[in-house]
Amino acid sequence: MSVQAIFFDLGKTLVTQPRTWLPGAKPLVASLKAKGFRLGIISNTPGLADRTAILNLLPIDFGLDIFESGLVLFSSEVGIEKPKVGIFKKAVIAAGIAAERCLYCSEDPAETLVAQGAGMRSLRIITGSSDLSLFESYLTDYAANL
Repeated sequence: MSVQAIFFDLGKTLVTQPRTWLPGAKPLVASLKAKGFRLGIISNTPGLADRTAILNLLPIDFGLDIFESGLVLFSSEVGIEKPKVGIFKKAVIAAGIAAERCLYCSEDPAETLVAQGAGMRSLRIITGSSDLSLFESYLTDYAANL
């Protein structure tokens, strides 16, 4: 089954402090969107009262509009933090597709394993590696081996 929805963690997967995209992250997200993937976020946001507070920690040119609004799950809004399985189950329900058509991407091994436990596919992104620049080739290799 092919991947239709791709959920990303934010910190150390797409962005880093201070308010900086990780190399390759911004063009990757734009390319995936252009190819028709549904994009989402699953991110822990403890202590952040609202989306303005969250966006104030992200790069100035980071726009939530590239992500499908119903697929943006911030822990402070949904009341569940990763790595609890409930946030991943909520993401699958929000996507409205089979869990195996959802891919979760994070630098955190525990989170990727819990996402798999929720039935999602997962990809661990090694921060600072070439993983983001190779991401689309990983998807191609994955689809070719189904």
